[in-house]
Amino acid sequence: MIKKIEQSIETYFTSTSDLDKRSFLSIFAEDAVVIDEGQEYKGLIKITEWSEQYHFAFKLKLEIINIMEESPQTIVTVKVDGDFDKVGLPDPLLLDFYFTVVNRKVTRLEILFPSSKQ
Repeated sequence: MIKKIEQSIETYFTSTSDLDKRSFLSIFAEDAVVIDEGQEYKGLIKITEWSEQYHFAFKLKLEIINIMEESPQTIVTVKVDGDFDKVGLPDPLLLDFYFTVVNRKVTRLEILFPSSKQ
């Protein structure tokens, strides 16, 4: 059984499945940072651009596999699928989502292959 997670993190995953862009963006702080594929997106404008171009464009299907608390982060291991080029990627594709949440808003999200956090 997967334990309960912070509402904003849960909203990240449900809004992705529902293609609910407004709810998705509502969880991020104004000055939040997202790091995905080594690229940094800072602030809501850049996060909006990232979510349109990479997140929602690929119609991602995200299945939570595991949740770990490592203060101040919540690490969510996810099985990822969707309409993106999978050539050269492991099957299944597992990624770790490192969320930092302050006052119910995501202030930082880093998406990495498992065990690649230094």
